Amino acid sequence: MRVLLAVDGSTASDRAAALVANLSWPVGSTITVLTAYPGTAALFSAPGMVMAADVIQETEDAMTAEAQRMVAAVARRFSTPDISVETQVLRERAATAILDQAAQNCDLIVLGNRGRGPFESAVLGSVSAEVANESRHPVLVARRDRIRRILLGVDGSDDAAAAVEVVRRWSILHGAQVRVLSVADADPQWNPWLAGPALRDAHLAARTSLHERHEALAKETAAGLRSAGIQAEDAVQDGSPSHRLVEEAVNWDADLVVVGHHGQGGLERLLVGSVARSVLYHAPCSVLVVPRAATPAGANRE
Repeated sequence: MRVLLAVDGSTASDRAAALVANLSWPVGSTITVLTAYPGTAALFSAPGMVMAADVIQETEDAMTAEAQRMVAAVARRFSTPDISVETQVLRERAATAILDQAAQNCDLIVLGNRGRGPFESAVLGSVSAEVANESRHPVLVARRDRIRRILLGVDGSDDAAAAVEVVRRWSILHGAQVRVLSVADADPQWNPWLAGPALRDAHLAARTSLHERHEALAKETAAGLRSAGIQAEDAVQDGSPSHRLVEEAVNWDADLVVVGHHGQGGLERLLVGSVARSVLYHAPCSVLVVPRAATPAGANRE
């Protein structure tokens, strides 16, 4: 596998690095440790601020040296004969740097959920959300340093199918217990008891049918995972998918929630919410967002 780990020296960044260190990567994997910072232009851009050239250069040199020290220290945590470790220090906006590097050669992006530091935090909440939303590769936002329980959300869509395929094929996830959850998203805004008996009966029948379809989907998905040698169980609930996924993650004490995501950009991303985005913001554990565009080759690297 080809993994891009974004760090910035924060506590959340350290947790992401610890998670990467605790996973069993396939022989021949490559882990690239990246940090990005905007350089002195962002520091000395206040109106009326004028700094001497030698001060600017000293500051730039100090930031570069600290960035190189940081990525080197993180890289040493993964030093084994079975995997290759590389480092990258870029003067760039964090989300842009991560997405650009991932586009070149990457199967998985790993970063923390938020952080603070001198390098325009690669793990700041808004950056992790942007990367997860825009990336064509799976993005793992780390909130825990181990993966023992995986909650996998399915709904029959192509997005969810991509997420299932990653769980099925990626050996780094195979030691965990998987719970497949499908949520029947019945409309809670309409009260059938305000309608006549015929409409009420039709509504209840539709809800029952929807629940049964999601129940069958969860069972089928879990059975498919078990046939691949993965410990998996199924569950079904009614309600809002994002709310139920987060609730189940809390109640079951999941270490990781895996969800599919079709990706949105620009104004559409701001106006239209998504299950993946909501889970990413509210889940108490790590979240793996798998875009529909994720290449089969990436998921096939075990």
